[in-house]
Amino acid sequence: MKTEEYPALAYIVNTLAKAIAGSKVEQKSAGEYVVRDGNDEVLLKHGPGVNGSSNAILITDKRSIIFSEDLLEPLQNLHETVRGNDVLKAALKDSIIIINGLDIETDFVFQAVKDFLDQVSNSYEFMQIVEADVTKIGAGFKFGKHIFRLNITNEADKVLLEPRFVASFDENIQKTIAQDIIKVQLAVNKMLKA
Repeated sequence: MKTEEYPALAYIVNTLAKAIAGSKVEQKSAGEYVVRDGNDEVLLKHGPGVNGSSNAILITDKRSIIFSEDLLEPLQNLHETVRGNDVLKAALKDSIIIINGLDIETDFVFQAVKDFLDQVSNSYEFMQIVEADVTKIGAGFKFGKHIFRLNITNEADKVLLEPRFVASFDENIQKTIAQDIIKVQLAVNKMLKA
């Protein structure tokens, strides 16, 4: 296994392989790996940096293995676990990890938004992510039988939530959702940005 080309990528691959019991690693190229867990797989690829980072580690995890194995948090500050290898530590600190189109912090924001919506009312149901762009998410939600879109933007100092409704959307339900979204936005910002 040739790892010196992308030490941050190799370290992340090894971290996932150790954390996911019984997984196997396949190297497709110097900058591309697959971690297999039974029939499921996590694809990892080295890419150009975004948002001021010099490297991006692009992870495709269709089955949300990383989330279900509680690996988001350990991956977020992975550079802090490195001892005695300053080059690797710097490479990890300089890399942005993007899982299914979102950076790790934005993934945490998204999970928090879903949790807070559930707490506000059990009428909310997450449907699907329709757009993911590192720090921005467009997600479809249902309130009862009413479908709306929620745009989530994770800025450095605050999280912005913007509900979007079709023109024919019931006005009273729209008001209720808008008020709930304001509560959720306050809660998420208090929890993650304070």
